Amino acid sequence: MNIRCLFALCMAMFWILSAPNAIAEPNAPDAVVQAARQGLRPFLDKIPQKSLGQFGFDQADSFDAAVLGTPLLLHTITPSALKQYQSGAAVTSLLTPTTLWYFPILIAGQSKAILVVDRLRDQWQAVSLGYPGLAREWDAISKQWPESQGYHPILIAIFQAHQHVFTVPEKGADNLTLLAPSQMPSNMGKAQATGASPRYATLDDAAKVIQNLIPVVENNLQESNP
Repeated sequence: MNIRCLFALCMAMFWILSAPNAIAEPNAPDAVVQAARQGLRPFLDKIPQKSLGQFGFDQADSFDAAVLGTPLLLHTITPSALKQYQSGAAVTSLLTPTTLWYFPILIAGQSKAILVVDRLRDQWQAVSLGYPGLAREWDAISKQWPESQGYHPILIAIFQAHQHVFTVPEKGADNLTLLAPSQMPSNMGKAQATGASPRYATLDDAAKVIQNLIPVVENNLQESNP
């Protein structure tokens, strides 16, 4: 091995070892994708015509045109991980993957709702459909930070705060941004076409966001365990 090749190899190893705990979005297992495909139409057909808007659909939408978008694995940050966080630490080091896979439901290229697949009794199954607010916000995030430009935003649920956040590892180890509360997830109004959103162009500092989340989580835990 010549000196140039040896130098290149050493630099590559240095980069790998020094990377800030980046988590690449995993590909959904074939069984997960199959469960989503099998569950999509049955779930759509269960929606009452009068409730289409509550699930993110328009009266003119044809379910025959509905397709599944790119799946994403939902992660979470536990209450203990929030409290142990130190400013500057990599957000990805706090994450715990759930068993929930989210599939955006697209009609004519527009993200309408989300189909959720979970592992139940050792089998992957479609378990719920809805979350139009989340579908719109994630569509905006994905367009602001597209995979085609090398970005892999990670969706994170802080269950005890009833809040979703996201991080973009490629933009630094310590960014964490709230999904717009006005759109999440209780806003069940008419879905609108979304593009890259200015409010997601600037990523927030993880320390500040976590500092604000901790008292909310602690308060909710106290209320649930009086």
